[in-house]
Amino acid sequence: MADAKHTCPVCGYALLDEPHLDTIGEPTYAICPSCGTQFGADDLTTSHETLRAAWIEGGAAWWSEAKAAPPGWSAEAQLKAAGFPVAPKHG
Repeated sequence: MADAKHTCPVCGYALLDEPHLDTIGEPTYAICPSCGTQFGADDLTTSHETLRAAWIEGGAAWWSEAKAAPPGWSAEAQLKAAGFPVAPKHG
């Protein structure tokens, strides 16, 4: 299905054009326009939870300059909808 959308495992952005892993579990090297994570590079040695915490601590701003955020986009609402904590865990 060409129109299927995928969710970023880092920030919860639910409109990715391709998944972070392909059908055999290899990274797609796609970049999430919301948090800027490049799958297969940024998450190679850093967990999605750690990348998420860094994005939140950095202000959870929309990353892409080429693709505009969806109308009414909210990092907090996006994180909550994905079931992720809105504040990073410490400790």
